[in-house]
Amino acid sequence: MEAKRDFDAEEFAEHLAAMTDDELFGLMQRLEAESEKVPTQARDTSEVFAKIALVETAIGDRFPGRLMAPYKEWQLRRRS
Repeated sequence: MEAKRDFDAEEFAEHLAAMTDDELFGLMQRLEAESEKVPTQARDTSEVFAKIALVETAIGDRFPGRLMAPYKEWQLRRRS
């Protein structure tokens, strides 16, 4: 059985940089859904929340000054 690897934030950030906007937003949506399952007491150490923070940073880097607006707009387009 393979041992669980520690989360590599740098590697994850590089992976995010290579994603399209749709892929990045889709990942954020999946992570948000996954975060709802994380017990409150585990949130400070959760890999899910670390990934969310990195995705938020990646979105901010792609859309300077817009914060999470591009993601929210994407969500609205997907619902329509």
